[in-house]
Amino acid sequence: MNGKTIEQLPSYREDLQTPGLVLGTAGLGGAWGEIDKEESLRTLLYALEQGIERLDTAPAYQNAEKIVGEVLGQWRGGKPIVSTKVGKLPGQADDDSLNNYDLEVMEKSIEDSLARLGCDQLDLLFLHEPQKVPAEMIREVVAFLESLTVTGKVKSIGLGGIVSTAYYPYIEKGVFDVVMGFNNLNACTLTGIKKEIPYFRQQGLILYQGSALNMGLLGNRYPQYIQDPPGWLSLKSVENAQKAYKIAKEHGLELSTLAHRYLLSIKEVDHLVIGARNMAQLKSTLADCRQGVLPREIFDELTDQVK
Repeated sequence: MNGKTIEQLPSYREDLQTPGLVLGTAGLGGAWGEIDKEESLRTLLYALEQGIERLDTAPAYQNAEKIVGEVLGQWRGGKPIVSTKVGKLPGQADDDSLNNYDLEVMEKSIEDSLARLGCDQLDLLFLHEPQKVPAEMIREVVAFLESLTVTGKVKSIGLGGIVSTAYYPYIEKGVFDVVMGFNNLNACTLTGIKKEIPYFRQQGLILYQGSALNMGLLGNRYPQYIQDPPGWLSLKSVENAQKAYKIAKEHGLELSTLAHRYLLSIKEVDHLVIGARNMAQLKSTLADCRQGVLPREIFDELTDQVK
C-alpha cells in the first residue's frame, strides 16, 4: 500500500448511529490554564454517569492523569477505557521543549502514568506527536512501543498527532491499532480526509478524531480568531469558519453545535474526542452531541462549502 488517497470527501453516516464519545482531559487537567480540581473531578464523574466510556489523558496535560486516577478510584460503575500518551513530559501541552523520545525517559514516563492512574496496565497508549520523533529514532521508538504489548504493560498502541509516511510500514505490519487526528478534519478543514484518513481506514486503524472546534475557531474564540487569526491558523481555515458560521445561522444552529454534529455525521470517524474545562462546557457539548447527526442536506452543504 502506498498511502494514496482513496476518496476525497467525508462520507455521510447513513445509519445515523453516532460514533462513541471520548472525553479529552487536557482542559480539566490544567493544560490550558488554571483549574478548580474539585470541579474537574465532578465533571469527570458526571461524564461517566452520562455514559461516556472512554477517557483520554497525557502527562503533558498538567495534572490530568492524577485527576483521572482519583476519579477511577471513586467510580463504582463499569471501568472506562483510558488512553494516555508517551513522548512528552509533564507540563503545558503546547510546550515543544517537553517532547522527549529517549527510551529510558519514556519507560519511566509509562511507570509514572501507571502510578498516577492507579492501574497495572494501560488500555491504550498513544505516541504523543509522532511527527516530532527524529527520523533516526523512529525504528527504535516503535520497537519499544511494541515491547510494551509483549510484556503486558499496554493492551493497544496508537499514534496521536500528525503521522508521516515514515510510520506507514509499521502500520502495514499491524503494529498500531488506533490513530488520533487533530485539526485535520472538522467543519472548517477536510485536509485529513483528502490525505491520510482513507489510508488509515483501509489499514483497519480505529480513528479517534479530536478538535471538532479547531482550537476554538468554531467555538468561543470565533470572534477573536476571525478578527486576529493566530499564526498557526491557515487563511483557508479562517475563511471556511466564516462559511460554516453563515450556514449555522441560516439553519438556526450555534456554530459549536454545527461543528460537533458535523464530525458525528462523518462515517470515517469511530470515536469523537470532545473537550471541556468545566462542567458547563461538558454539558453544552453533550447537549450538542445528543442532537445526533446533521440532516443530509446540511452535511452536504457544509462539505461543499469547505472542501
